[in-house]
Amino acid sequence: MSSYTYAETFTRVHARRLAGRVTSDLRQSSILYGSPSSGSLQDYRLELEELLVGGYVDKYQFGFKKDGRVVWSLRYTVGPDGELTGGAGGVPSGVDVSQASWFNFLTYSADWYALDASAREAVKSKLPFTRGTGSLPSDTHGYWENERSYRG
Repeated sequence: MSSYTYAETFTRVHARRLAGRVTSDLRQSSILYGSPSSGSLQDYRLELEELLVGGYVDKYQFGFKKDGRVVWSLRYTVGPDGELTGGAGGVPSGVDVSQASWFNFLTYSADWYALDASAREAVKSKLPFTRGTGSLPSDTHGYWENERSYRG
């Protein structure tokens, strides 16, 4: 019996499968609520796949916010083995998102911050878009359902 490290067992195929799970939820949000745009789904998938391959994602969250507060959201956490917890299949239906805006937030892992600036730039050059900096909306006025989705 052999033992394997994270680097030996976590492959691009694995990252693609995980990114596909998140993209399925993004697609469901697009269908139910009109955001994100269907044209951006492939870019979100490619970005997440590339960052997962390198172990550069700690958390990934998207949903709708209004007045700086979450209306609904899905949150995924990447474990030490690269697996995603949370989210996946939890897009709620029937939530009133009128007057709300879409958000998509990615928190980088410690491995990302351990890279030097040129290595980070090399990874960023492979991504389909550039993320800005920001803060997550407040989720202190609602509740997380089964650690999967948030209702404000």
